[in-house]
Amino acid sequence: MIIKNVFILAALTLALSAPSHAMEEVDPLSVGVSPLAIDHLDKAMTALVETGRRSGVVWAVAKDGKLITHKAAGLRDMEANLPMQKDSLFRYYSMSRAVNAAAVMINYEEGKFKLDDPVAKYIPAFASTPVLKDRKGDPTKTEPQSTPLTVKHLLTYTSGLGYPFDYDPALEMGFENILWPGLTIEQGVDYLATKPLLFQPGKHWYYGFSGDVLGRLVEIWSGQPYNEFLQDRIFGPLGLEDIGYNIADDDWHRLAEVYAPGEDGGLVNATARAPNINSYRANDTIFSGGGGLAGTALDYLRFAQMLLNQGELDGVPILKPETVALISRNHLTPEQGALNWYAQGRFTESDPWTRLNGYGWGLSMGVRIDDQVHAVGGGRGEFKWDGLANTTFFIDPENHIVAVAMTQYLGPGQDDLEMVLRTSLYGALID
Repeated sequence: MIIKNVFILAALTLALSAPSHAMEEVDPLSVGVSPLAIDHLDKAMTALVETGRRSGVVWAVAKDGKLITHKAAGLRDMEANLPMQKDSLFRYYSMSRAVNAAAVMINYEEGKFKLDDPVAKYIPAFASTPVLKDRKGDPTKTEPQSTPLTVKHLLTYTSGLGYPFDYDPALEMGFENILWPGLTIEQGVDYLATKPLLFQPGKHWYYGFSGDVLGRLVEIWSGQPYNEFLQDRIFGPLGLEDIGYNIADDDWHRLAEVYAPGEDGGLVNATARAPNINSYRANDTIFSGGGGLAGTALDYLRFAQMLLNQGELDGVPILKPETVALISRNHLTPEQGALNWYAQGRFTESDPWTRLNGYGWGLSMGVRIDDQVHAVGGGRGEFKWDGLANTTFFIDPENHIVAVAMTQYLGPGQDDLEMVLRTSLYGALID
């Protein structure tokens, strides 16, 4: 969809704009949350900007389906001195995966596939996709699949698919061949099917192109382009007007710039360094199920509220309760491993994303395992995920909370945003 223009209020650092499907905003105390603690959350988020750690931030929290805070601070464009606003647009990157899961499972409910179906049943080229035999010893030598790649492997990210930096350059696994402006996901996935998996399907959890193959499967099952399916079956019914793959020219000014630490300690514009898996320009054709969406914090909050409500919002059903339960429970065995980014070599020892300790993986998002030791506060049954450019959300069924925080930042200290959100919020519950 093309993101539509929305009326913007005066350009103030804490400016707001009301969507057409506004959530009711209430006094936090009326839903059992301390107003003083919410004030602390608002001040702590603003402090991320005032201390120079972020250029601008938007955050929103709902409890019992009611909005208890939704604010913006700082700038979305430091060079042009444009304020961050509540309707500012963000590159969601990996937060696209929860939407991807909903799209896939709509087709599951309609009987279009079974979880254990081989992917090759729908994309025949995957029947002969090879597997790296010894990734560390010989990064190009392959063997056949011993276990066929299934839809469930894709949903649980045990498919063996990684990202370009996980492969030897000789395999030519660059983003430009798979996810790139001007391509389609059909073209990208067809190319991907000719390249080897990192390991045999089902062996262990690994982050990669699984969501993009799932997006292509949605196209095959539904007979629609992926972006149109999302609009017709999720965004439109939920009244989400500011979420999609393409941003209209007259809305482009709402898209926040990406920043990173500079050599002098201040923030510098790093938009050109953000992965170019979508141009976000009107009429582009690449629709990444794993990371291509953009939108506002509030639209994402409403989508997440639908999941907290067991598949419906404002009386509009999207998924069945049993399907949401399937999405939001851990599907990894101990042998398949917990979410261990450091072991994959994705992060340095000083920034290992330890906040994921005690989390497993549902169907395309992280889930809190109740009997594990956790590094962050949260409720039983919680599910969540984050985006590459420092966006985050979580859904807490125990406390009836949905929370979203968004900035656009690349660099160390990515945990800061989520830690501020959780530390303040879980100190706010009084009932």
